[in-house]
Amino acid sequence: MASNTTTDLSTSSTPTCALSPQESLLPWVSDNVLAIILPTIVYAVAGAFFHLLDSYQIFSSHRIHPSDEELKRNHVTRWECFQAVLRYHVMQISIGLLLNYGNGPALVGDEACKIHDTAFAIRNVWNVVPIFLNTLGIDAKQLNIATLGTSTKFAQFVGGSDSYASDKDNNPTALELSLAKFAIQILIPLLQFTLALIVVDTWIYFTHRLCHVNPTLYRLVHAQHHRLYVSYAYGAVYAHWLETLFLDILSFILATAIAQLSARQSMLFGSLATIKTISDHCGYVFPWDPFRWVNGNGAVFHDLHHQSWGLKYNFSTYTVFWDNLLGTTWADHEGAKKRYQRVRDMTAKRSVVMKDGAGSERYEERAVAQGKKEE
Repeated sequence: MASNTTTDLSTSSTPTCALSPQESLLPWVSDNVLAIILPTIVYAVAGAFFHLLDSYQIFSSHRIHPSDEELKRNHVTRWECFQAVLRYHVMQISIGLLLNYGNGPALVGDEACKIHDTAFAIRNVWNVVPIFLNTLGIDAKQLNIATLGTSTKFAQFVGGSDSYASDKDNNPTALELSLAKFAIQILIPLLQFTLALIVVDTWIYFTHRLCHVNPTLYRLVHAQHHRLYVSYAYGAVYAHWLETLFLDILSFILATAIAQLSARQSMLFGSLATIKTISDHCGYVFPWDPFRWVNGNGAVFHDLHHQSWGLKYNFSTYTVFWDNLLGTTWADHEGAKKRYQRVRDMTAKRSVVMKDGAGSERYEERAVAQGKKEE
């Protein structure tokens, strides 16, 4: 039977599986170091881009808040914010370099070796299929014979490797090699990225929520981040240093270790996470925003959390899974619109009255209608 089902499947001899150091993507910096500094570079570029939009009032119609609300509502100056953000990236890079101290380049072999080994792993797993079918009372051998003339691939699937592999010692079939190549190049990396996302999203949701539930943690640590009621891109990681360490940096250390991300995978994962963080705090809603369409967790979702009336909602950073599951997603969209409008009306009655010599804005809330200061 095997000869009837393998006529169109080629085989491959065992490849050489010697390991050697992987060449760096860039000749002047190792992949390990690049994985550490690339998110900071992405942050700087994205932050500068949105700062230009803010400065020159480009795409102002897409802003969540009018530009003047930033000066009137935020409790921290841009310079103070910049200093904290700079500290964040110094901490991130320093800890990354420390953890990677002494690590050389990844040892890699010919991809064909991985594919060859994975092909045999697939063969072993495949043999479970007829056993499983037989336990359900389905004669896998008879099903294989009955479908052989109409659907060769299905016949091979239900029959296990015995139905198509004539040489089970050294040579995987073309079908096994194709499946192994798909697993190595697409499926396994996709599972790794998914696992890393789950780890980061779960860690940040619960630690972030804890910072809001525990009054002491909020007052001493997390309240600093919420001094930005009207967030802007380069202030995305403005936070207390303890929050920087335990909420952000530790989440990615855990995700990288648990998902076993390589240096190059970490480059991509860290850069995408940085772009998402910038997007959440940029203050703009664009119709082409991919994060907004993937799962609804975009700039508006997170901006609502930065409002005084939304502090107990929308804790998630990357997905809406935990918020939806645990009932912390803000669902009253009409109510949110009314609250936003009420804040705009109140903010319109305030005015900035002076700047000190250091360039830090000092604010005085003025009741324009009454013509006197508010207490």
